[in-house]
This record gives sequence, structure tokens and C-alpha cells, in this order.
Amino acid sequence: MSEDLFREVDDALRTERLRRVAWRYAGLAAVAVLVAGGAAGGWAWHVSQLNTARQKATGAYLTALNQTGNLPMPMDGATTPTALSKTAQEGLDTLRELGAQAPGGVAVMARLQEAGMQAARGDTKAALAAWDSVQADESAPRLLRDLASLLWCRQQLDTANPAELRSRLSVLSGKDQPWYGLATEALALLDVREGHIDDARRKFAALMAQPDLPSGVRSRAQDMMQALDPSAG
Repeated sequence: MSEDLFREVDDALRTERLRRVAWRYAGLAAVAVLVAGGAAGGWAWHVSQLNTARQKATGAYLTALNQTGNLPMPMDGATTPTALSKTAQEGLDTLRELGAQAPGGVAVMARLQEAGMQAARGDTKAALAAWDSVQADESAPRLLRDLASLLWCRQQLDTANPAELRSRLSVLSGKDQPWYGLATEALALLDVREGHIDDARRKFAALMAQPDLPSGVRSRAQDMMQALDPSAG
């Protein structure tokens, strides 16, 4: 189940929608250049330089996505992260550099991508640090900060302090929240971990009844309902 979840989130982060977001940052800068045309020449030059930097960073980010797109999964029982190919290592290095230095939204997406990559290769410590850096970045879009917090929780549902996990996830599980489905699923799994089976059933049943949620969330909820109560069908 956890592999399916991370595949869903990883796929979402690689969709053309987020790629368009990346290009939009460059596009917004280009609009700013036009608007600044009537301002002082020094300001126009500054904006033009910012536009160039964002376009360059966006191109580097998309290249790094391709370089890190096919990572081997860690072996069962492995105690060290999976070794990377030369190309994948170059992509990781680029993501780290962008996460530290790129303008605005490109840096945020680079840190999210780095975290997903580190989790996929089994370096949990590095993944958690990258997700935490996004969650703590007040300049980042709320949607991405919440996603980072969600993934931080999902990565360690079986190991982290339940009270801390529940505190973080509860903020994300309101029905008006964009990550409601995945956050509620995580809370239900945490209920199972702590032996609160009736609470878990209620949460899974609520997820099954939400037609607007991703099919993977509803399907996993149904599987869990059957595992917790075979008579549920």
C-alpha cells in the first residue's frame, strides 16, 4: 500500500500540471519585464536578470527530473540507500543546488523532488529533512507546504510519535483541504496502528463514500475495510 501511495504522489509531482507551474514562474517573470518597461532603466534590467535566472533554473529543474526519473527501489532489509547511477547523481546534485539557490517556486519544487528521490532510494533521513525544509518555508505555496507535511507523516507512519503524526495530519484532513483524502487515509492507518479499529473503519468508510477522491484512495479504503471486517464486502 505504501508503495502505491508514493507512486501516486510521485506521479503527481511529475505531471504536466506541475511542469506548467514551473514554466509559469518563468512566464510571470516575463510579464513583469513588460510591465516594468515604463519604469526606470535600472529596474527593468533587474527584472530582466531575474527572468533570465528563473528560466535557467526551470530548465535545470526539468533536466534533473529526467535524470532522476527511473530509480531502483532499495532491496528488502537494506540498511543503506540504493547507489545512484552517474546520471541520477548529477540530477540529485542539481536538485540540491536549485533547492538552495533557485528563485522562488523552482527552489520549492526542487526540494520536494529531492525528498521524493531520497525516499525512493531509501535515504529516509535526507527525505524527511527536505520535506521539513519545504513545510517550514513561509514563502512557499500553502499547497506544497501541506504536501510536504503530509509526505513527512506518511514516510514514518509506523515509526514516529503517534501524537506528533496525528497533530500534523489533523490540520490537513478537513474536507475543505486539498489533501483531505490522503491525510484522512493516513489518520485511519494511524488508528489501526494504535488499535482504534472502530475509528479506522469510520474513516475508511467516509473515504469510500467520496466520489471526488482519487480512485486509488477509495480502492485502498475498500481493501482496508475488508481486511478489518471481511463481512463489509
